[in-house]
Amino acid sequence: MKRLMVKLGLVVLAAGTLGGIATPSVASASTKKAPTFTNTDLKRYYKNAKSKTAFYFKTYKSNGKTGTLLIFGDFNGTNANVKYGVPTSIKLSANKKTLTTKYKLIEFKTASNKTTTSLTKKSYTFKLTKKSSTTFSTKVTGKKLNRRLATTGSSYTYSKVKKSPASAYAKKYVKPALQKKYTTLFNSSTTLTAAQKKQYATQYTNNAVKTMINNFNYKA
Repeated sequence: MKRLMVKLGLVVLAAGTLGGIATPSVASASTKKAPTFTNTDLKRYYKNAKSKTAFYFKTYKSNGKTGTLLIFGDFNGTNANVKYGVPTSIKLSANKKTLTTKYKLIEFKTASNKTTTSLTKKSYTFKLTKKSSTTFSTKVTGKKLNRRLATTGSSYTYSKVKKSPASAYAKKYVKPALQKKYTTLFNSSTTLTAAQKKQYATQYTNNAVKTMINNFNYKA
């Protein structure tokens, strides 16, 4: 992933300072009663159980420069996946209650056992509106493996948390679905013993869950 950052030149924004918005212009939680964005908000995770999704802004350093990734985790059963977005614009509204982010997704393509990466030509946008000190609203669009943050689609209220929800969400929403999927798959085998079927189903499930968690908790 580090090589990817260098290749794509992902060093344009730093989410910790709202993409270049001067710190004095951002209200602090202690100076105003109205729910307005603070720099701390962009250093937290956002989760929603109803949609089985979570996301956060990841700040990383590459060649001495700082950049940002938008990491979106979809923990929706067998369709579970993680998407990496590259913000091209992060703007705060005049009333400091809505953050508008434009981004491009990183695409991974594998051919002949070789994986290449690129940015989508199309840009996407989503608006994150602060409702209270710990709740925010935004929209999710798409189906199955193609869900993403957007300005259209279903609206959800996300909770802001300090700890990554990846492990809890993967174990609650992803693991049972994958366990069922792999159990069915290996039970159809006519060459494996009952013990082997159970072993392989559990092994494949645990590996997939671990990968999902690690992909969401990306380490720069």
